[in-house]
Amino acid sequence: MPPLDCERIWLDYKDRVSGYIFSHVSNKEDAQDLISSVFAKLVQAASSYRGDPKHVSSFVYRTTQNLVIDYYRCKKNLNELPETIKAASAVEDDYFKQETLDRLAEALERLPKFERDIIVLHYYKSLSLHKISERMQKNYEKIKWAHRRALAFLKNKFKNFEL
Repeated sequence: MPPLDCERIWLDYKDRVSGYIFSHVSNKEDAQDLISSVFAKLVQAASSYRGDPKHVSSFVYRTTQNLVIDYYRCKKNLNELPETIKAASAVEDDYFKQETLDRLAEALERLPKFERDIIVLHYYKSLSLHKISERMQKNYEKIKWAHRRALAFLKNKFKNFEL
């Protein structure tokens, strides 16, 4: 596996990381220090990073979030800690959502049209599998089988995806 290209990662993520940190840390100098720390950690971890380089964003965003939490812990300003940071597992950050949506769209595009249509009708149009079988004029068992196969495919695509 090739080593991570830290310069490319810096160029790709500096604006998003800066935006996240500046939105959570009011002191400009502290925010700039945290931004530097995120990328310093990236450089330190680059040689030992074992994940897929395509998914380095999870590492970048998680590191950013953890450094902001540590910042508040060190400052002992836990009362100032925004609710969205207090429960790191509950944070639904736009960056993570967008990454997940991009991956889902990519995976859906790889499904055969028949299976993709079933997934869209079932999960986005809220149709039951019975209604889908009527609409598509196909046997219910065939629809159910294709639905299971599509879900297995999507599950496999997200198996190693970390947020």
